[in-house]
Amino acid sequence: MQLVSVVARSEHVVEIGNWPAWYAAVVAAFVLLIGALAVLDARTHRIPNRIVYPALAAGAIHAFVQPIGPWWSFVAAGVIAGLLLIAIGVASGGGLGFGDVKLAAVIGLLTGWPAVLVALFVAFAAGALVSVALVAAGRLGRREPVPFAPALAAGTLIALAVGDAPARWLWPGLT
Repeated sequence: MQLVSVVARSEHVVEIGNWPAWYAAVVAAFVLLIGALAVLDARTHRIPNRIVYPALAAGAIHAFVQPIGPWWSFVAAGVIAGLLLIAIGVASGGGLGFGDVKLAAVIGLLTGWPAVLVALFVAFAAGALVSVALVAAGRLGRREPVPFAPALAAGTLIALAVGDAPARWLWPGLT
């Protein structure tokens, strides 16, 4: 069964169903890892360094061996995602933890530029919707923290499924 999702990278299109088997397995392993970190963050409000640092190293290797785009696109996406979340964390007075920053860098290394914009946009939108719903339902106070890794995981899945086309439509000057 062929997947119909398309991932557009650097002026060419690579269908997910046409990825080499080894690459699909690597992406699947990253997705499982990000999903596990999301569950862990939801339960403990922690993203452990002993897991995320090796993921960063594996993501850096991935950036250089992936077959769907230029390596620098993936490295730049990891750096930009990490720096963006650091800036947001500082501006919000610590609203984001450093585990979220490192996880965003892993996601950038996995998705590449500009698909990382899709992942982050979806993550922030999903995080905001869930937070508002929890506050409205009375299950969470306005100042209580909400784990962000589940939203980052959702954004990653969407970015992998739809590629960078939404980023090119929404932010043509950045892509």
